[in-house]
Amino acid sequence: NGIDDDDAYGNTSFAGRGQFHPTQSITIAGTFYGNVANARLNDSPFALGAAFSGGLYPNAVAGKTFQPDFNNPDQGRRNRLLVGSGRFSHVVNDLLSYTFAYQRVTSNRRNYNGALVDPRYTAFVPFGDFEFLNVNSGTIDTVDGRVNLRFARENLATIGFEFERESFFQSSQPSFSTFNNTTDRQRTFALFGQDQLSFFDERLRIAIGARWQGYRLRSADRPGSLASRESESSLTGDGSIAYLFRSTGTKLRGHVGNGFRAPSLFERFGEGTFGSAGTVRFGDPTLRAEQSISVDGGFDQRFANDRLSFGATYFYTRLQRVVAFTGFAVDPLGLGRFSGYINRPGGVSRGVETSIDAVPFKGMQLRGTYTFTNSDRFVSGLGLQPEYVIPKHLVGLVWSQRYRSLLFSFDLNHTGSYIAPVFENNFPFRMAELTFAGYTKADAFVSYERRASERVTMTLFGGVENLFNEKYYENGFLAPGALGRGGIKFRF
Repeated sequence: NGIDDDDAYGNTSFAGRGQFHPTQSITIAGTFYGNVANARLNDSPFALGAAFSGGLYPNAVAGKTFQPDFNNPDQGRRNRLLVGSGRFSHVVNDLLSYTFAYQRVTSNRRNYNGALVDPRYTAFVPFGDFEFLNVNSGTIDTVDGRVNLRFARENLATIGFEFERESFFQSSQPSFSTFNNTTDRQRTFALFGQDQLSFFDERLRIAIGARWQGYRLRSADRPGSLASRESESSLTGDGSIAYLFRSTGTKLRGHVGNGFRAPSLFERFGEGTFGSAGTVRFGDPTLRAEQSISVDGGFDQRFANDRLSFGATYFYTRLQRVVAFTGFAVDPLGLGRFSGYINRPGGVSRGVETSIDAVPFKGMQLRGTYTFTNSDRFVSGLGLQPEYVIPKHLVGLVWSQRYRSLLFSFDLNHTGSYIAPVFENNFPFRMAELTFAGYTKADAFVSYERRASERVTMTLFGGVENLFNEKYYENGFLAPGALGRGGIKFRF
């Protein structure tokens, strides 16, 4: 029933997989996954007046600088997701193999809200709640083909293509926009290749790759002069190298490459409900793909016959262009938006990842991790500023212990403080940048596995998330306290 005991939730999933070998060299496989979920939702957190009266990045204090999410008796969401895929693989000989694959994803989401208001929170909605029904339906069809060519024992090349067709329908009731009940479409074409090389008895490994991707948009709601503007294609490439010193168990590795992310159809054409303003447009059909360039390097060291290992990686990423959601006084598209998605320079992220793994006794595994991240975003007129929702410090500890058919695991994770944006609930919808405190969360689970027959294995499992009932907020949303769950699984 949720954190306030008034958020009913239901989730039903089903999955299946089949595989057939008409010959020893041919494999035909198919998978299917479905999910239906219903959930009552709270109203989103919003900034209070004190968030704008202090200095830079004031502390997030519930009831003072922000109002956490609060109960809404008749707001909810219904989701349906169906995923089906098929794959044909043929190993022609030791030098040649190829694969063709197809996948279809369909989703349907309904967000709704009625006029009811929880009497405890009427002060937040003095003019009554906004009634709406938003329907979003999407379909993605993907066709993928690739060929693997082994020119020599030390050289494996892969070339391939990908075609993707997306459609996105959205309907809002009521709607104050002429862009409603629309279906937007995007087609994506991609060519890619990779070459993997090894030398010196596979101690030295080198890989290089490249990918080109182009887009075609069809829009039912692309306004006026924007109708003829198409998205730009993207070209990326990367390379990696690793060398293993077998005598000492030391591996050195490095990587450099650039990347991209195509804007989603929602980022291009989306609309949604924003506070008391009702249904508004967020999307920008002219968005360009995100671009980045990154470099990383590190080492892995093994000791004591692989019972102890340690690794460290330094990474540096420059986001040349990103898609960001922000508010603005003048809509750059001239569509009357007061907030939405735009392109802007991204920023810089750099840091260090470390990990240590140990097997001190039979059946026991220990793993510790630490990540330091210094991530900044570009803000016009201010330069680089701390990035949202990326803590500088992340610490993790995992202990797993197996005894015969019993498996026990304990996870302890600490997330450092971070900055997150929170908007006002009413005009002028200012955005506050609040510092949310860090938190430590522990999870403990145990499972028991037993073979019921030659073909059936049964697993009983149970445990507690947030074992110590830590109270913390995620971007203003109150996180669940101690939560127990358990069940039974059968594997055939």
